[in-house]
Amino acid sequence: MKVISENLPQPLNNQNVTFESPKDGEALLNTELKKLADDIYHKSGPPELDQTYSKPLTMTVSKIDMTKTVDDFMYELGIATGELYMPGGSVPKSVEKMLSPYDALLSDINNQAPSLAYKNWGISINQSGTLEATGSITDLEKEYLEEKLNGSAELVSAIKDFKSNYLKYIGPESRGYGRYDVTNDNFADVFDFREMLESSRSNDDFKRTWEYETNWLKLTDNILSQLKCSAARY
Repeated sequence: MKVISENLPQPLNNQNVTFESPKDGEALLNTELKKLADDIYHKSGPPELDQTYSKPLTMTVSKIDMTKTVDDFMYELGIATGELYMPGGSVPKSVEKMLSPYDALLSDINNQAPSLAYKNWGISINQSGTLEATGSITDLEKEYLEEKLNGSAELVSAIKDFKSNYLKYIGPESRGYGRYDVTNDNFADVFDFREMLESSRSNDDFKRTWEYETNWLKLTDNILSQLKCSAARY
């Protein structure tokens, strides 16, 4: 604190100013110290901090195998892309192989049970590799369709090829089909092969140009559409 000297009383006649200390100052100091020593201040201490971090820790597993080199990963990605999407890949080729036996089977079903032509039913494959009929049909119609479906060895084989190759090559791919969680356990709940076949047929111009019964561009769109509707996304 700044003290302004002009506010202090000025000595008179240039006399010396002295400040007298209290009498018995040492005794007074000892008395005050004794009071402080006798006055014990009680206060509860702060609560101990919990050293355990109680927020749950969530850990996820990445699809990327960190033991592989970049070259290994890029090589596997290139192979997977070709097998999943390109017309000569195993997945599009398996759909191409489905179409002829499917059309023959559909013609037979329409002749024997024409009412099914107007009903909403589909085709899936279960974990054991057996084809199943799905959709808004009766139990008798389901039993009839499944007998016809599994009686077509070519159709069963082609759908099995689709499933095995899809699950084989989906691992390294992460931007298209690989964004969705599809395993052997939920495969039957994701893909309807009747929808896939009907939506990916080639028109005459595409067929003349590419000599494919199925249009792999439409096929890719349908697979992505079914994944979006029926599979969880990573």
